[in-house]
Amino acid sequence: MKTPSAGRSSAQTRVFETRAFLSIVALAVAVPGLAQLYRDGPPVHYAGGFGEPTCHACHFDGTFNSPDARARAMVPDTFASDSTYLITVVVSKADLGAAGFSMSSRFRNGAQAGSFLATDERATVESGPTGVQFAMHTLDGSDPVAPDSNAWTLIWTAPPEADTVFFHIAANAANGDDSELGDLIETVSYFSLGAAR
Repeated sequence: MKTPSAGRSSAQTRVFETRAFLSIVALAVAVPGLAQLYRDGPPVHYAGGFGEPTCHACHFDGTFNSPDARARAMVPDTFASDSTYLITVVVSKADLGAAGFSMSSRFRNGAQAGSFLATDERATVESGPTGVQFAMHTLDGSDPVAPDSNAWTLIWTAPPEADTVFFHIAANAANGDDSELGDLIETVSYFSLGAAR
């Protein structure tokens, strides 16, 4: 069986390879989302909770929830109304080139539960059109803080209601090439039980 370049001159092969490369570039520009890189933070509503998309919507090439990467967060098992808690999100993978995350905290009905505050310039908090807050990485926060891992710390103020809060996190354990390809997307969720003060 002949390969695509069999029987071609080196000049013809270079023309074929150049056309193939330009076709890929044109596709990335023409298809919304393919040309967008989110090293400076994902769009809001990409934490994966309540039927929302995750980072996998754009970083579609890698294995979803691969055993080769891990995302986790230290959230309280229980909370007291209006109290503050430090929450750390960690993403790890061998040869981690960059990493990012999106996180939300909501009640069972999908409404915002409590509030997030970034502790430094490595993370930020944005509200979506429904009033739900999303904590997420920034450009400064996309570089690993240690070999094979990245982490972000947030302050979460618990809601006054002593109801169950659901935390959803989507994380990108990226290879660092600033493309949509070869990244591993992880999702994790937790719940925290409220106790009246």
